[in-house]
Amino acid sequence: MSDKWTWGYAFQAYDQASFPKLVLDEVKSLAEQIVDLADLGIDPAELGEPTSGTARRHVLPCGGWFETQALPRVRPPMIFVVLVVPPPHLL
Repeated sequence: MSDKWTWGYAFQAYDQASFPKLVLDEVKSLAEQIVDLADLGIDPAELGEPTSGTARRHVLPCGGWFETQALPRVRPPMIFVVLVVPPPHLL
């Protein structure tokens, strides 16, 4: 039996309070969808748009975006949100 994927923010001190609730809700919703797909066997490193590094970019419905980094070899396997960029009109 394989471990279930989970997600979280990569940095404990990530300043979530400075982001609009809409942005945080959309990040949470999309991150949970990525976890659900990973639990079905879809490689999360293949989801979203590639970046210049190994992270993957995901566009938010509100116009912003966030990047994730998948770590399949840790237990439980993790998808970390490593960057959140809210759209300027919500700042």
